[in-house]
Amino acid sequence: MSYLDAVRLHFAGRFQSDPATVNNDVRHFNNATFKPEYQEPRVPGGDFNGWWNPEGSGSFRLVGCKVTRVCYGDGSSATTKQADPVVGMWVADANERVAGKHVDLDPQQQLVSELWGLMVRLSDGERDCFSGRYHVAAFSDIWWARTKNLGPYKGDAGASCFYQSVIGPVDWGSLPDSRFLRELSRAAPQGLLSIRFVMDGYNSNAALPDMTMGRLVGTIGPYEHHEPRHFVAGRHLLSRVANNVPVSALNFMPAVVDSRRDVVVADFGNSLPVQTVRGPFADVGDVEVGYLEADGSFHSLGAADYRTPGWYESTAGIQSFPKDRPLTRQERHAVEHSRLAVAVAGQVVLKENEGGVHLRADTFVHRLDPGDTARVELYATRYGKPYPGATVVAWHDSSGLQPGVGPGPLGPAPAFGTPVEALTFDECIHTDHDGRATLELHASNPGSPRGYIDGQVYGVRYLLKEVARLFTNGTPPDFGYDPADFLSVLVWDAFPMPALPSWHEHLQPIFQQYANVYPLMGRIVNLASYDDLVRHTQLLAFAFGLPREDPNHMPATRALSNGKRRAILEWLRNPGPDGKPRLGTPVPRPAAEPQATALAPPESSTSASPEESKTLISKQRRLISLPPRLIQRVLSE
Repeated sequence: MSYLDAVRLHFAGRFQSDPATVNNDVRHFNNATFKPEYQEPRVPGGDFNGWWNPEGSGSFRLVGCKVTRVCYGDGSSATTKQADPVVGMWVADANERVAGKHVDLDPQQQLVSELWGLMVRLSDGERDCFSGRYHVAAFSDIWWARTKNLGPYKGDAGASCFYQSVIGPVDWGSLPDSRFLRELSRAAPQGLLSIRFVMDGYNSNAALPDMTMGRLVGTIGPYEHHEPRHFVAGRHLLSRVANNVPVSALNFMPAVVDSRRDVVVADFGNSLPVQTVRGPFADVGDVEVGYLEADGSFHSLGAADYRTPGWYESTAGIQSFPKDRPLTRQERHAVEHSRLAVAVAGQVVLKENEGGVHLRADTFVHRLDPGDTARVELYATRYGKPYPGATVVAWHDSSGLQPGVGPGPLGPAPAFGTPVEALTFDECIHTDHDGRATLELHASNPGSPRGYIDGQVYGVRYLLKEVARLFTNGTPPDFGYDPADFLSVLVWDAFPMPALPSWHEHLQPIFQQYANVYPLMGRIVNLASYDDLVRHTQLLAFAFGLPREDPNHMPATRALSNGKRRAILEWLRNPGPDGKPRLGTPVPRPAAEPQATALAPPESSTSASPEESKTLISKQRRLISLPPRLIQRVLSE
């Protein structure tokens, strides 16, 4: 049952994310029009320039995160160090290497940021109880309406999202006499742990304390190899949707039925609103978990204790229902065959889909070179059980992508999502007897459609046939799907290996672009200078040769195709007759322009400040539309 297993720990603290923001505007990738002032912070009242943090390092850190509660297999728990020594320990990142990196897929897809190279440790400050690699994952279900009262903060501080992934196999270190650790190690014999944490209250305003910091509350439990790594294959309670965002009082949330303890375990961590930035949950009235009777009436299994002081930090928003007894036989039968729901002040605001059906892709962010194939595992469930024989439809859908521009005179952004022929896949597939299906994404050379920036970014929407049938004239229904459930794919341009890569002919434009949009590197090496690169040849060959999962990998943004990376390594490792990487002959470079302009965003892109970067980007998304040919297909089956 992943992190929702009875054996789990909860932790709370803060996080630090230090992104570079010159690359927030896709037009800054144009070497021909780039200006030095784009590396400067935005002047209040002026242009966006380098947005709010141009010299960000990309680092991501866990800060002051401590275990607040440990839960045991029998449903009991401990909240003091005296009861279990794990309480109060640190949940920390690496102590013997650099921090992990917070990475956008592309300037035109900044809403699925991933964590690369992160380590997670449980430590008492002197020794580690366990440590392991955090498997790369992107955030999901970003919720802009999390915070009721922003106070002095702005847009991004009011949002929340979750990360879910796997740690390990972990190295079990020196274990104190802890009942919790004994139970956890037995529940995770392969050393794999499931982790999920919710982040909110992120501050990107330099005028306020703790810029680049936010709140983080999470849970760690055992991971079982047959489970998805990045979401719960359980019960999914859906919000109503309008304009691609949830509009119910609560956000989407998962739950599971724990058959060993006969309870429903619900996770409100990214679902309940908070009163103030990083503050307690807002009092929205009684919040009850239950199920829908055949006549649609709500049967309560109990109320959440969310108004108890400190409840969020000590539970991560996770609670069992009923909380003081197991399900009765009648209730057990009902939750296995009826839709789970959440009521606020007596009104149902979240519920499962009709028929209890749900579909989600495990890994939803992909980087592909021409000729690559990504195999996306999709899990279909019905009342939390595998849904065999389900029909899945998929299509190109750019609604979750963004033009990625701020205001100013830089002109239009390049179009995204074209040519569609560079990313192909089956539009209709079926799940196997385990409720799983593999959607294969085949990449070919997009042919530099965006001119000055490598490759093209695509969105792929997928839905169960039952949900696709609810579209009206291609327009989505207001219930039945999560707008966050789609695939984001970056397909790089082909870059044939030159026989003798040289600075002027091949590599100067690549390094110049990195020098422009990542000015922090200039403190170490001037990437725009051949002479400076020559002085750091060994260091660069080492960093570019590291696997992408390594926190020291260059570039930190993971924004380099394998073709270009091979050319760089060949250039660095095989010098010319003078013992230096080949300089070559200068060549004239015309201004690289995109072939087309993107569709206009639905809302003004000037209504947010650069400190609200994710908020601004989110307003540039567009609506989902189901192609007519797929409408006919799902209606005919």
